[in-house]
Amino acid sequence: MSTSPFANLPRFRPGSFWLLVAATAASAFVSDLPVARLLLLGAPFVSEPAPWQPLTAPFLFPEGQLAGLIGTGLLQWLVGSRVEGRLGTARYLGLVLGAAVLGYLVLGLVGLAVPAALAAPLGGTTPVDIAAVVAFGVLFARDPLALFGALPVSVRSFAGVVVALLLLGPLLRDGWPGIVPGLVAAGLALVLVRRWQKRPASGKVGPRKRGGGKRPRHLRIVDGREQYLN
Repeated sequence: MSTSPFANLPRFRPGSFWLLVAATAASAFVSDLPVARLLLLGAPFVSEPAPWQPLTAPFLFPEGQLAGLIGTGLLQWLVGSRVEGRLGTARYLGLVLGAAVLGYLVLGLVGLAVPAALAAPLGGTTPVDIAAVVAFGVLFARDPLALFGALPVSVRSFAGVVVALLLLGPLLRDGWPGIVPGLVAAGLALVLVRRWQKRPASGKVGPRKRGGGKRPRHLRIVDGREQYLN
């Protein structure tokens, strides 16, 4: 019986899917309109002021950068969906969107002291993707991963390389302000996911606590000493 080469691919989970849809729709229909300057993070954050920009910037790529949606689509499907499956939809969206909003907020606050940090409008889902990849690297750290079906690497190593590549693009295009949201998002995701691993709240992350619910039937301790002594 033949096995499909796509059998092991994760299904696109709803949170990751609708996050991509929202970013695609906003970027496609709004990025070239005058109102985009009020939705992307930029100088109006301070001059208008426009305090909502850290909330809207994660969903909107600046004009000319819509190719970033391709990377987001792949990462949200192949990486984000696996993390969402482990954490649950609500917690996953709270993690990646919260990390992205905090990243853009930190850059906006830096812009209060260093106006040059907001000289160019910034936005897009890169901090969202970085938070998802960091969570993936923590939750599945030691799992083997075969790149292109041949090159075996650990998930942790894969996540490190992907995060570095995701930061390289904004650094080359926008200079140091471009990587601030991604770095902040990565740091927050790392701290939160490690905490959830140590102190699971929903039962989806970390081992099951003793005394709660039914014991798993596939794990059973049997004392066979009498059997072997007799």
